[in-house]
Amino acid sequence: MLGQYLLRIIVAAVVGTIIGIRTDSAASRMFAIVCTGATLLTIVSTEFYKVVDYPWFGDPGRLSAQILVALGFLGTGLIWVSEKQEIQGLSLAASLWLTAILGIVIGSGQGITSLVILIMLVMGYLIFTLNIKLK
Repeated sequence: MLGQYLLRIIVAAVVGTIIGIRTDSAASRMFAIVCTGATLLTIVSTEFYKVVDYPWFGDPGRLSAQILVALGFLGTGLIWVSEKQEIQGLSLAASLWLTAILGIVIGSGQGITSLVILIMLVMGYLIFTLNIKLK
């Protein structure tokens, strides 16, 4: 059981790092921390109700749902209008929000789903970065 949780946390750290690689080193660490934190909080929120054996007192997903609210608040601070009147930080905020969702998916034990999503994200990033046109 502990091994499963440790594996999920390690996978989340790797996934967060992979998503954050396109940014500078500080932001890359931020992605790894957000993904790992979301995974850890999801594990705690789902396993807490199993330990206390009172599943009817609350919703195990309620704590995990607050991750998205917190990242929405954090993401707002990452978006600004530059001196050239261009919107900056929007993709960084969206990427951070998506990384938190991936952390929740990993923490809930959906490893294959998170792997498929990660592959799709990396492929999409490569397609748009290398200006490859889909036909």
